[in-house]
Formats: sequence, C-alpha cells, structure tokens
Amino acid sequence: MIFHFSESSNLHYSPQPLDLYPLILHLSNCSTGATKTSELAPSLTSHWSNASVLPIFLLRLTGTCPDGWIRFSDSCYWVEQHKQSFAEAEKRCYEKNATLFVVNSQDEWDAVREHFPQIGYTWIGLVRFTHRERSEDTPTWQTEGAVNPAKLNWLIRPYKPVSNGWSILSNCAAHYSASLNLDASAYTYYQPCSFKYYSICERNSTILDFLNRKFDIQA
Repeated sequence: MIFHFSESSNLHYSPQPLDLYPLILHLSNCSTGATKTSELAPSLTSHWSNASVLPIFLLRLTGTCPDGWIRFSDSCYWVEQHKQSFAEAEKRCYEKNATLFVVNSQDEWDAVREHFPQIGYTWIGLVRFTHRERSEDTPTWQTEGAVNPAKLNWLIRPYKPVSNGWSILSNCAAHYSASLNLDASAYTYYQPCSFKYYSICERNSTILDFLNRKFDIQA
C-alpha cells in the first residue's frame, strides 16, 4: 500500500494486486550464488509487462546501496539536506524509488537517527490526517509492517496526539535532533506539513515488499 500526499492534506491510496508467484518460483529455484541475476531477466520479463522494473529488481539482488546512501541491515537511506515541505520531500523520495523513512524496528530507529541532520527537524513517513476517526490515537506509516508509532521518542509520553502537537493544521510527524544528538534533547512531534524541513528517504531491499509498494504491475 502506498500513500499519495498533497499539500491540501488529502490522502489517497490504491493497493495494487501483484501476482508474485513467478518471482517466488524463480527465487526458490536459485541456490545460493548458483544462479546469475542475468539469467532471471528473460523469464521474469515474460511474466511482467512492465520491463522497466527489471533493472531495479536486479539491482536489489546485488544487495548494494547507491553512492551517497547509508546502509543499515537490508535497507538504504538517503539524507536530504535541502529543506522541503512534507509533500516535496515525499515526491523527492519517490523520484529516488524510495519512500520517506518508515521505522521497522527499534534498532533501525536508533541507528538511522544518528545520521539525521544536526539541529533541526527531519520529516519521516508518518502522518495522522483529520479524515480518520478522532478516537484513533495511532498515526499511519506510509508502508505496512512498521513499529507501533507510540514507541517512538515523542516529546510527551505516553503518546497522545494532541499533547504532541497534532491539530487539523499540524498532522505530519517530524523528528527533532539536537546538536549533540542526545536522546534527552531529541524527540518526535507533529508539525504543519507545509513547513520546510530536512528529510530522509528509505529504499527497502526486501524485494517483494519493494515491488508491491512501488510499482503498478499487472500480472
């Protein structure tokens, strides 16, 4: 599932079904290191009409990150030093075949935060829009399978939206880093989505999840 955000705070999503059986079959037939990625391309092309997926797919199999990206576990991260609105930051990440940073574990959160720009706010892929039920306390990550947002280092804990800056005009989450990046001086807080902050993009190298989220592929 992928969210499309605009400055008018409209959130649209359209889950795209994808027949992953051909990919799973090919991967299951690959013994460790025995099958070259180039041997997979012709057969995969016969299953998917969108052949533009293949270069990125084959890149994912190499397990490397592009130049200038930071790696942690099976993901790559790009720290955007140019300040942008949430919508601009999201678009910039999509142009890099990525999403805004989505936290999948506490270890990932702790490790990646060390690379956030010092002194200032950084957009992450977390929002809470007004069209959702007012009783819903938990904001929404841009992709599924992420940690419970309440476990982040919100300014006011235990987490409650309003006490952490949420309002109808302030519904995008940003993380503030202090000069020394000390946990005592760093926190997550809702900000107006039009504000211009740093941002961080993430490419998840889990192939199946990446393809499901990023491409409109018809089997």
